[in-house]
Amino acid sequence: MKTTERYIAIIIEHQNITAVEIAHSPKGFTLTAAGSFFFQLDFDDHALFEQPGATQRERLFAHELSVFLKKIGSGSKHFSFALNSKMVMLQTIPVDSSLRENEIDQQAKWELNQYFLDSHPHSFSVNTQQLPRDPDALHVPTLVLAVRKSFVNFLTRVCAQSGTTLHIVDVDHFAAENAFLVNYPEEVTKRCMLIGADEESFDVSILVAGQAVNVSVVPRSSVADISQLVEYAAAAKPEAIYFHGRIVTPELVEEVSTATGVKAEILNPFLKVALPKSLGNYAEIQREQQSYAAAVGLALRTD
Repeated sequence: MKTTERYIAIIIEHQNITAVEIAHSPKGFTLTAAGSFFFQLDFDDHALFEQPGATQRERLFAHELSVFLKKIGSGSKHFSFALNSKMVMLQTIPVDSSLRENEIDQQAKWELNQYFLDSHPHSFSVNTQQLPRDPDALHVPTLVLAVRKSFVNFLTRVCAQSGTTLHIVDVDHFAAENAFLVNYPEEVTKRCMLIGADEESFDVSILVAGQAVNVSVVPRSSVADISQLVEYAAAAKPEAIYFHGRIVTPELVEEVSTATGVKAEILNPFLKVALPKSLGNYAEIQREQQSYAAAVGLALRTD
């Protein structure tokens, strides 16, 4: 890279909007803007984007987003968005290794129909990705990701109204995986668990040699419940655990570490990304770094 390009990533979680802008230059990565705001509409409400009033919702979000980005000093025209796991279908399923591509697609659509009983599969953009497996295994672990086309169209039109380009649409947990891989290259040789915490669930990846070998959404009955997460960790046998997410606390990390007997810590997305002290909200960004991990990971992507 011979010139400096800025990329902004916007994480949508419930009514919370978190954004990070990163400058990519020959010298490396530098955070140039970051912040968050509360939006009046709940993006986890699946029915919302099927209701009348689409134009008004687009204009409202485009306006509030533009005001917010101007406030934090962002000037990027490359907009990427990441959604939380409640806005998409995210499942790892076993697929017969003898199936052809079109048959895998059919199985994925069947799984989608079980997940969203009231929706038609053609209303979704569905992608599948085979994960690493034992060569002798009869089934291939396959990640199925589906997002509503109506919401992707919503984001496209919001960008158009803002005079920007829709660059990438991803899942916040996968974006956090990228932040982990960029900032912790020395951990790539280990079997690591990456956990994204939400009020109702944990998004969990097992990373081996820098690749996800399993991705799951682990439910929790309350904010204090970690029982299924501990059970999952016991079966996965990670060598290290890293947390990200808006509601992650040092107390949660310590509790999981004690219960599993595995070293756990909050993912720091600024080990390989410069965080200038000249930023007006530097202290807040440093203090709430777990909230910015996914946005940093997404803003680091150029493809």
